[in-house]
Amino acid sequence: MTVGQRIAQKRKELGLSQEGLGERLGVSRQSIYKWESGGTLPEIEKLVNLSRIFSVPVGWLLGEEDAAAERKELTEEQLRMVEEIVGRYLAARPAPEPAREAGPAPVPPPRPSKRRRWPLVLAAAAVTAVFFHLSSRLDRMNQEYQNLQDSIGYVRDDVNHQINGIAGRVESILQSQNSLTAEWSASVVSTDLAENTVTVEARAVPKTFVEGMTAEFVLSSGEETVTVPAEAGEDHAFQARITGPLSDGITVTAVFLSGERRETQVLEQFNYLYSNSFPEVRVNGTLWGTGNQVDEYATAAPAAPEPGAAAISQLRVGLFRDRKLLSWYIPLEEKPGNFHGDWGSTLFFRLEGSWTMEPEHVYCIAAVVTDEYGRERVYGDMPVVYDPERDFADFDRSNEVGGAIVLDSSPAGWDY
Repeated sequence: MTVGQRIAQKRKELGLSQEGLGERLGVSRQSIYKWESGGTLPEIEKLVNLSRIFSVPVGWLLGEEDAAAERKELTEEQLRMVEEIVGRYLAARPAPEPAREAGPAPVPPPRPSKRRRWPLVLAAAAVTAVFFHLSSRLDRMNQEYQNLQDSIGYVRDDVNHQINGIAGRVESILQSQNSLTAEWSASVVSTDLAENTVTVEARAVPKTFVEGMTAEFVLSSGEETVTVPAEAGEDHAFQARITGPLSDGITVTAVFLSGERRETQVLEQFNYLYSNSFPEVRVNGTLWGTGNQVDEYATAAPAAPEPGAAAISQLRVGLFRDRKLLSWYIPLEEKPGNFHGDWGSTLFFRLEGSWTMEPEHVYCIAAVVTDEYGRERVYGDMPVVYDPERDFADFDRSNEVGGAIVLDSSPAGWDY
């Protein structure tokens, strides 16, 4: 039993979710997942805190108690080594001095010598101590190696962040130098979720104004494009309000027209306006880990609504295989007895029937949300694939089989 499997076992016995255990330890849910799946090991401080939460010794989490029990009996190879050590010890002892001549002494009849056991016991204890010392040193070296890898990762992330910051500043300078506008702005004025539209107010002042110049603004949303003429104002400023389809990728462009000359300048890009208009839900149900049995319970926690986001009309939680529904979970009126602590606005569900995972299929627990305008969204938990050779449901393995597409929130690719 690995350290991660022991952590997962005790967490489930206490009825804690990965997120709940992470909050008590001050770490992310991803860290708990990496520990339980064997990707990384907890730091010493976290192991001590885990032992207090689970009310077990640190040695139990590390498997040292089992190892100690296994060390009580020496193997044949260990006995052979002990006998060899003892033999060398006896051979190296100085020979006894010959007795002084004092006349012939009666020679006692030979009698079988009784084998002394204390050298064997001491040697066995020494070998056991050496094995235990080497094992402890290996554990420390593994932990130090992991800490070094984490430090390298932090440095790499910091360097990448600085490089991205410099690249962003350089890009801003180049855009300013090549810009056609001396001043511009574009902002969302309103959204109509019932009609699924967005209204943007745009304003642009050309760097070089020529007499007779006109302008128009273009809103591109997905495959649709809306163009409106701009009104000329003071200081050669052009402005307009433009309404188009609401989507996750919207671009607003200013077009300056002077005779037959047409110059285009992108003003602003709006991302995830459509997705952010939905109520967000976090769903959680244990699928990964030892064995292929699907956990009986799942939870769904609606997040605090963003300004302008729609309200939830219906929320369902289901078990999916390759994004096809296997079974809906039954909503529960109250928290099950094995879920401890304050779960706030979390909703609890129980799976209908007993389900086991088959190899080479991507399994996922997902919440299907319908908002007040009849729009649907799918929020999935971490997808997994069951590996029969390891008797383990693995999150990383799911990416090879197609787990990445399971996280798509669009209902078009889900069958329910």
